[in-house]
Amino acid sequence: MGLLVQGLVNGVIDAAPISIPSNIRAKNLGYTELFDMTKIGKTYITGTLVTRKRFIDGQRDTAKRFMRGFLEGMKTYLEDEDFTIKVIQKWTRTKSRDEVKEAYALQAKNMLHIPRTSIEGVKTILEGMEKLPGAKTADPRRFIDYTILDELEKEGFLKTLYKN
Repeated sequence: MGLLVQGLVNGVIDAAPISIPSNIRAKNLGYTELFDMTKIGKTYITGTLVTRKRFIDGQRDTAKRFMRGFLEGMKTYLEDEDFTIKVIQKWTRTKSRDEVKEAYALQAKNMLHIPRTSIEGVKTILEGMEKLPGAKTADPRRFIDYTILDELEKEGFLKTLYKN
């Protein structure tokens, strides 16, 4: 059980922002979902990969190899449900296979095969940061670098990865 769900159960907190698979556990314990990001009618981003431009430029080969491995892991996640559920159970220490399976189904249906960060999703984040100077006028493209994905696509890696 995640720490925030444990806090709810112990009465230490009254509400918490929780994510998959903890949200399924909380629901099964009788807690009510107050807000679901998938139902706000806006594009939003979760689970992004970030690094400095300096790293991409200075250690491009390492960044590309990491991205290849990450994409292969995503493919495994999407195509091998049984293995993925076992891994999630192990690393989240969740005993209930049914809860993990439900969480997996929610996550997998919204997961992109090729994780190109959405410009609209970045705009949504910037809109939520209106109190920060410059957020309102910031160009969302400034926060996204597709160059490694573009290179992998040009090299045929993405096509080979998802040949079916």
